[in-house]
Amino acid sequence: MRITLLMLVVSLGCGGPILQNAPKPDPAVIAGAAAAIAGAATLADPAAAAKRQEENKPVGEKKPINVKATVPASALDHLDEKQKTGSAAAPDPAPKPPVNSDDGVPFDQPH
Repeated sequence: MRITLLMLVVSLGCGGPILQNAPKPDPAVIAGAAAAIAGAATLADPAAAAKRQEENKPVGEKKPINVKATVPASALDHLDEKQKTGSAAAPDPAPKPPVNSDDGVPFDQPH
């Protein structure tokens, strides 16, 4: 205990930090090593990461939400009619082209 206290007093009393001139590792190398370890862990057990995420989610029941908006019955009836007819119904006919009032020939036809 006394030796530890003596080392602490000496290290704090020496001025600067003891390891101020120690070499610092390259952050890219550290990141690459972490990615390699994560990749190896995923290859070892691919389902473990997903399982761990599912365990962290709360399982409790959701609170009911009070909805203040209503949908008119006519809108629901309109949607029901649309479903009954389906997409097989014939599309609306194309509108007639405008007619020249002078001779009664449509604009898209040559004279």
